[in-house]
Amino acid sequence: MPGVGPQVPYAGVPGMGYVYSRVHRHIQSLSVLWIAYAVWSVFQWAIAMSFFSGAFGNYFGHWHHGPFSDFPFTHMPWIGPVITITLIGRAILYVITGIGLSRRAPWARVLAIVTAFLTLIKLFLGTALAIYTLWALMPAASGEEYRQMESNQPLL
Repeated sequence: MPGVGPQVPYAGVPGMGYVYSRVHRHIQSLSVLWIAYAVWSVFQWAIAMSFFSGAFGNYFGHWHHGPFSDFPFTHMPWIGPVITITLIGRAILYVITGIGLSRRAPWARVLAIVTAFLTLIKLFLGTALAIYTLWALMPAASGEEYRQMESNQPLL
């Protein structure tokens, strides 16, 4: 395959017929990074929610004054739960992507590409992870390498 780069035969397990390619070198780190990004997203939201509950709740005690003395969205009490459910859904998607890639599931490459496109707008960490995923898995040669890996991978 032209343009794929140097391919060294994989000699780790006898009978494995695929070559040690770019996808093979990056698939494990991608799976770990997607799972870590899910944990990071939930952690960020937990920190933000604790700040918002203190800033917009009855944090100021009986004085109840200051720049954030009253929640500005009192007419929308559903906004916090909706954001939380959306974030947890995204985190579940990230974990499924990471586990699928680590198990080399046939659907995991497509899911990782779709998840990467959905994550492109999450500035800095999400954008970097999405670009890394697209760089490793998007080219047609990567699709062939992934199919070759999944066909030779024993089920876990």
